Amino acid sequence: MKKLIKLFFTIILSLSLNKTADAINFENILQNLQSYDIKTQIEAVNELGKIRDERSIQTLIDFIFTKTENWKVKTRAITILGEIPDVRIVDKLVTVFNDPFINYECPAMKWYTVIALGKNFNKGTSAVDTLLEALSYDNLLIKEAAIQSLGNTGDPSAIPYLLPLLDDDRFSIRYSVIKALGQIGDKDTVPYLRKIISEEKESLLKDEAINAIEYIERKSQD
Repeated sequence: MKKLIKLFFTIILSLSLNKTADAINFENILQNLQSYDIKTQIEAVNELGKIRDERSIQTLIDFIFTKTENWKVKTRAITILGEIPDVRIVDKLVTVFNDPFINYECPAMKWYTVIALGKNFNKGTSAVDTLLEALSYDNLLIKEAAIQSLGNTGDPSAIPYLLPLLDDDRFSIRYSVIKALGQIGDKDTVPYLRKIISEEKESLLKDEAINAIEYIERKSQD
């Protein structure tokens, strides 16, 4: 009986010490997050990304909404948040993209947010609506990122918005659209891709259209 009691208190003490150690570690991370050194801040953001509990996620969200923080560190936090399948996070990232008081109209902030929203688990969410809005941006990099991210979501609702861009004068836009259509995998887009193969002069675009059709056909057989 004495041995059982001793074992019980040993376990309780061990759990208590672990909780204390976790609390101290988290406090250290928070202190590093408030550092004036960007590398130290990024390391803190990475540590929070490894923990991924409610507390660490909320800390990352609060960080990207803090206007005075460095945009380079914020983009790392945005990238990490984008890897977590949570509708609440999607809503926050959508706000980051749309609110100039948060993104400072900084192309890098917008680009990273668009990439973060482009995940398959965001299919059918407000992320897709935001990515569709981003297609109207004049900034080429943001526009390309939006196309790529729409492809990554695999959301077929993007197809009517992507097809007109097959006639865009810019090679990178046409290439991104062809690849995105392949990723979405809707067989109704095959005729448009075949037209690319027969009429397009750029061999790389032809090759990508062939790859897209092959992927769509494999997908339809699954």
